[in-house]
Amino acid sequence: MTIATLDITQLTKAVRRHDALLRYARYMLVFNLVIFIWFAAQQFAGLTSLTGLVELVTGPSWQWAAFVIGSVAATYIILAHRLWWAYAAIFLAQVAHFFLPSPDKAIFKASLVIPYDVLTEPAMRPLAPLALELAIMTLGFCYIMIVYGVYSAAWTFQARAVPIESYGQRPTPLGPLHPSQLLETGLPGHKSQSVSRLEAAHFATASLFFVAASMAFFFGIRRIQDGFAAATAEIQDTCLSQAASLTPQAQIACMAQHYPWTRAAFDLGVPIAVAIACLILANTLRHAGRHRFLQRLARRPIAPAGSTLFLRAFRDDQVRIRRASRNLFSFVFDLGRTPGTLDELMLERLDGRGDLIAIGNPRDNGPQRPKPVQPEARIAPWGAHRLYVGDADWQQTVTRLASDADRIVLCVDASDGVRWEIAHVLQNHHAAKTLFFLNPALDAATRHRLLTNDFAISKADLAPLNLNRILALRRLTNGTWQLILCATPEREAHLVAARLAFANDMQPLSSTEPPPAKVILFPPLAA
Repeated sequence: MTIATLDITQLTKAVRRHDALLRYARYMLVFNLVIFIWFAAQQFAGLTSLTGLVELVTGPSWQWAAFVIGSVAATYIILAHRLWWAYAAIFLAQVAHFFLPSPDKAIFKASLVIPYDVLTEPAMRPLAPLALELAIMTLGFCYIMIVYGVYSAAWTFQARAVPIESYGQRPTPLGPLHPSQLLETGLPGHKSQSVSRLEAAHFATASLFFVAASMAFFFGIRRIQDGFAAATAEIQDTCLSQAASLTPQAQIACMAQHYPWTRAAFDLGVPIAVAIACLILANTLRHAGRHRFLQRLARRPIAPAGSTLFLRAFRDDQVRIRRASRNLFSFVFDLGRTPGTLDELMLERLDGRGDLIAIGNPRDNGPQRPKPVQPEARIAPWGAHRLYVGDADWQQTVTRLASDADRIVLCVDASDGVRWEIAHVLQNHHAAKTLFFLNPALDAATRHRLLTNDFAISKADLAPLNLNRILALRRLTNGTWQLILCATPEREAHLVAARLAFANDMQPLSSTEPPPAKVILFPPLAA
């Protein structure tokens, strides 16, 4: 049998860069909106007349705020719609703006001169706390901006060759500005089960804390810059004004009084402490929201019609996927947000029409109890909606679910149960709607055996391929097997493969919800 291959390595890199840029723009927009609302509320509280309100709204501070928020929002929308040519223009404008004179440039210049003088001139050593603070600020900021520039340039050049389906569904014109998009309160994998208001509040507040954690570094930069400007004015009044009566050593000692080690430790430590505190609060709130959602979801019957069925081995219920190589830029704007398992990824990132469902591992709730355990009592992991059935019923259940599902995601494994599922899918003509992911934990020998035995792919077709690069496979309309390859089987590669495989049956994000589907009640797991 002749096979086809599709290497998505470059597509994955482009999508990963686009996602990082989009997340950065979204965080910047949310951060600026929160800051603006905070200061606007304080200004509104002091108003006493309509004239004052008009003067405030038309004043230079509000005009500047409107320009900043408008430009960040425009960048975010352009990235969300993948308009690479428009983003290229914005990126070039940002580069040109960087070389324009501004007060910040003087501070960055000082951050280069002062550390150099401290290192080369022993008499300047009392200013070491200031030099260290400025050096860390500049090095961190420059590194993030350099990577940001590399990401922007690389995505702009690559975007023309990336199929639009690789990014997922195209949003409506102003869809990215919807609160559910800005604060990530929706779950694409549960279309028929929207989050409640309380759950949405948990997710929205957690998202705000994640934004605060990511923006803490930039808040620290602004704090250091403002502190340096204020200290410079004080030094001018107290030290430099008496330059004629002070020796150079006395002038340096006078300046050093404004920057002791305690101040440097405080300025550098506050952003780190804020980020850690925000991450703890964000993860706590997100976990609470997920727990409430799972409790409510467990009490609902399964609606298999139009769903995405997730099949995998119970021994590897939470299929771990590899995260991409990370740098400071992606780390700062991806704090705690990345799905670590395959069904989490399908739930939170794949734009589907119906629910993501799976048969639950009987051991989710620990050792078997003497009485039947109701589905709502089970401790299901975060991800697909788990359905719990007995050992005697699981094959019948898979048969019914696979027939009604619109899409099937099957994680290929060497277990007997998964091999039965593969055979069932192929024999019952479900291959056209199935994407077969190879479990990342499989070695090359096992991959070769499964591909030849279960999928009838010849050894001659597999001979020239690096089996460790095979991410997934799917059946094309002409009956040919297409092997999807990637140099690094990372998280985004799984996402791109799923989006390309299911691109034809996706609905626009602006479409209305499908009518309620019939539900099927399955018996609980027997004791």
